[in-house]
Amino acid sequence: MIMFRYALKRGFFNPVALVLNCAVPIFLIIATRNQDMDVQFMRGIFLIAVSVMFGAFFMAKGIQDDRMEGVLLRILCGPVTMWDYLFQNLLGAAVPMVGLSVVIGGLGFVLHGWSLTFAIGIMVCYAFLAITSIGLSFLWSSIFKHKESSSAAFSAVATLISFVGGLLIPLGMLPDLLFYLGALFPAHWAARALEELVEYGRLTQMYGLSILVMMLFAVLFILLGAKRRLI
Repeated sequence: MIMFRYALKRGFFNPVALVLNCAVPIFLIIATRNQDMDVQFMRGIFLIAVSVMFGAFFMAKGIQDDRMEGVLLRILCGPVTMWDYLFQNLLGAAVPMVGLSVVIGGLGFVLHGWSLTFAIGIMVCYAFLAITSIGLSFLWSSIFKHKESSSAAFSAVATLISFVGGLLIPLGMLPDLLFYLGALFPAHWAARALEELVEYGRLTQMYGLSILVMMLFAVLFILLGAKRRLI
């Protein structure tokens, strides 16, 4: 698992990923008070979701860096297959993000008195949003050939997805057209899962459906990215 350890190390030495994956979410979860699940609370957990989306992209961005810098070609000249390389790099990005989700849920449980069911629901939602975002990052990296333009374009697209997906503006405030358009993106289903948790305080059928849809998005993104040539 040499590539896995390398991916972990590279991800944590990325200053952007470190800020988005550690400083911002932890600050937000500490500052987000559980006051009868009010607007401030909703804004806080939705902003954490946005941070998770961006952080996951930068954690998995190393695949594109290897591709652009010729490192991938040298790696594949050794006893490493393409599937080993992809699996270990994606796993190296996913493990810290899932760990971050556990930390967020744990802090909410300890600091704000969340119920165990609510904390687990938050953990699972953020974890699957992160895995889906990692899959999107992999697909994105397989399409774009320039690192600078890729990061700039992703930032714009991710912000737009967060907007129409209901993470920056509540789903109920979106026009019908944007609401249905947002359903084409994982952020919409993350927002629906979080709204279900806040409204009912438990894992509902809609929550489960939202997690399943995010899982399917992740599989789709990874399969589409794997079909493209990286070298």
